This record gives sequence, structure tokens and C-alpha cells, in this order.
Amino acid sequence: MKEIKAYIQRCCVNKVVDELEKAGAPGITIVEIHPVGYGYEPNYFESRFEDAYRRYAYLNIVKLEVTCADRDVGRLVQAIRNGCWTGSKGDGWIFVTEVTMGIRIRDGASGEEALTKERQASSANR
Repeated sequence: MKEIKAYIQRCCVNKVVDELEKAGAPGITIVEIHPVGYGYEPNYFESRFEDAYRRYAYLNIVKLEVTCADRDVGRLVQAIRNGCWTGSKGDGWIFVTEVTMGIRIRDGASGEEALTKERQASSANR
């Protein structure tokens, strides 16, 4: 399994979510963040405000997370790029990392099986 983390502009969220849903993303988490570094602040060593929150409050950056099967990574990364690419500085970042374990709390499904809508064994018990 893989986890895809994308840092994108807030104005792109609806389009990216639509693209991910069309591409079959099993689930999406969206968190508004206040980044420091990675090019979001051109003079980040010269602070204009005394605290980091106010220094970066004008940024409209969102972190989007998707955990998926290995075979789905390319398709979902491309969906994110399709939803937020302008070719300009500030389009964002995408990171893909390995997930060593995932367990759905409700029924104990683990691994890629936990990413599916319904566990086979649960359906058989109904």
C-alpha cells in the first residue's frame, strides 16, 4: 500500500477531489495547513511577523491524503496533477510513501482489503 500526500492550493480542492473520485480513490482526507519552507515564503529567513502563524496566514494551502493499493498510485497521482496543474510556481507538491500496515477498526480488515468498501467475510455473515 502507498500513501499519497499532496500539498495544493485551496482553490484547486474541488477539482482535485472530483478527479480523484473519477479515478477511483478509496478515500480522501483534506486538512488546511500553514506550511513553512518548501518555497512558500520567498524570504522565510526574514520574518515580517513575530510568530509563524501570522507570517504564513495568507497562504491558502491544503494537504490532501489518499491511501491506496500500489497498482493505483500512478492513476491517482495523475488525477491530482490534472486537478491542480497550471505550470506556474506554487502548483504544489506530491509525495508518495510506503504504508506498512493499515487496519480498518470496524471489522479488523487489514492491508489492501481494508481499503475496499465492504469486506467479503462481513457480507457473508449478513
